[in-house]
Amino acid sequence: MRRLGWLSLVGVLAGCPREEAATVDAGPVDAGPKRVTEVEPNDTPEQAMKLSESTLVDGTLAADPAKVDEDWVLLTSATPKVVDLTVSGIPGGDVAFEVLDADANRMVAVNSEGLDKPERLPNLFLKGKVYVKVTSAKKGAGGAYRLTALFGEPIPGFEAEPNDRAVDATPVALGQSVSGYLGHAGDEDWYRFEMPGAKEAAPAGPVDGAAAEPASDGGAEVADAGPGAQDAGAAPAAMAPTGATDAGVVDAGPPGAGPAVEAPKTALKIDVSSVEGVRFDVSVLSEAEAPLFHVTGKDGDAITVRNVGVRAADRVVYVVVKSAVNGTGKDAKRSYNPQRAYSLTVEQEEAGASAEYEPNDDLMHATPLPRDGYREGFLSPKGDVDDYVLKTDEPLLAKVQLSGVERLDLMLSLVKPPEKPGEAETVLLKANDGAVKEPESMNNVLCTGECYFRVEGAPKKVDGKWVKDYENPTTPYRLTISAVPDNGSEEREPNNTPETAMPIAFGRPVRGTIHPKKDVDFYKLDLSARPVKTPLKATVTGILKVDIGLYLHATNEEGKLELVQTSDRAKGEAPEVIHYTAQPGVYYLEVRDAKNREANFQDSYQLTVEEGE
Repeated sequence: MRRLGWLSLVGVLAGCPREEAATVDAGPVDAGPKRVTEVEPNDTPEQAMKLSESTLVDGTLAADPAKVDEDWVLLTSATPKVVDLTVSGIPGGDVAFEVLDADANRMVAVNSEGLDKPERLPNLFLKGKVYVKVTSAKKGAGGAYRLTALFGEPIPGFEAEPNDRAVDATPVALGQSVSGYLGHAGDEDWYRFEMPGAKEAAPAGPVDGAAAEPASDGGAEVADAGPGAQDAGAAPAAMAPTGATDAGVVDAGPPGAGPAVEAPKTALKIDVSSVEGVRFDVSVLSEAEAPLFHVTGKDGDAITVRNVGVRAADRVVYVVVKSAVNGTGKDAKRSYNPQRAYSLTVEQEEAGASAEYEPNDDLMHATPLPRDGYREGFLSPKGDVDDYVLKTDEPLLAKVQLSGVERLDLMLSLVKPPEKPGEAETVLLKANDGAVKEPESMNNVLCTGECYFRVEGAPKKVDGKWVKDYENPTTPYRLTISAVPDNGSEEREPNNTPETAMPIAFGRPVRGTIHPKKDVDFYKLDLSARPVKTPLKATVTGILKVDIGLYLHATNEEGKLELVQTSDRAKGEAPEVIHYTAQPGVYYLEVRDAKNREANFQDSYQLTVEEGE
């Protein structure tokens, strides 16, 4: 009886109304990609298995020594999609796959990883249909594999593969960022940019679903754009070319060429963010695909290049991003990373007529210098070299000053072009006295016709090796030129050897400087026409900081120099004097720091040679 009472109580409680817990409709459960098994025969496009959604396909390549087995799959979509394609590795085999258009024309071939490893193409653009052909790289190899095709919506601001040709280039507006993958060793990404002021020659928006808007937060991971990157926003197509130069900018032409020719240009800034394991190779091409600029980065580093000069008349330019070759011989290969995207930003510089224009890393493309004025340039990326040329119709003595820049140890050189094809150029003079942030300069550089100057980072020792890896893409250096006609009263650099010695005559004083450090100035006194001995007095005035030394050399019968008189007492600013009775012949006066350790670019000494005691 007691038991029935408990049952009755339970029944009453169960029948009492109570507040129900709130529930949320989570919608249908995502079961993930559909999984299927290949159906043979599938050796031709007509037999291809059709896929229109995310699918895992389990297949097998036959190991036939007579021919390579092929498994065909057809991807279809009525609306634009992006497909992430992966083919798993085959134990002991080298799997490969190709992407072909609706007419079975090859668009992309992927075979980068080698034995046992998978292959991937992370962002295949799909609208309509394309074929995927899975094969082995070699006959007689086969085995089980899995093809994974993940369908997704196109991401704004992302490249769409394949875009390895100009006709397939992803259109991007100047100032906007676009992201992409170097997903396999042969991957090349082409981007099309319309220059400001160009007429509408192509659709301004995306082509075949490829968007040109900045990447959304939900997109693939985009690496930091690196130093110097700016969010400049979109550049309207009708914007005036503020980066275009006026008529003062000229093309230097090849070494030895005549007067410079006007060639207005527009300056671009290019930023490519870093990707682990990838060494970038970036090119800028004209609409006719003629090369305008090329740069190669270092492994895993971002690339920032300033003042890339494109012709102001160019309506369209292409920027091509690919990976550079690492290694040599059999070990040479292109790096790639299908897991991490890079970002590319191309924007117009606020550069005027005083800017350098890349490429100017060889004498053929040297940036012209004004006779009295300056140029501004950037050392970026690492290892960048900037060449400049001063052309003149009369002999000039040029004073060249290179400003110091944060993070940079700059070096300034005077370079002589090769006289014949195949010969090497010659560095005539080098200024490398300063350290990081300190300026460099050259005095009284003789320019007859043309002279070439080079700005680059100084070498430094890293892990036992000498490298040039200074870089500052945000702060420009300034190269300033001031030139005067050569009237014979100033030394003519370079004159650091007897062969380059400046002639000097009795009663004609010459002024010079001991700069840079270890500078040596030679002067040639020709007494070969004198019938008898000639008494002479040579005097050089002292200067601050430098202990001036004066040395007189005679030329022996073999044409070699013999030191015959010295005056290097190192008495501060006191003059040095040599008295000597010279036989008929050719003599050389040498002026230098007696201790070879100091320089003074500001103060001049004066060398005077007088006849008589």
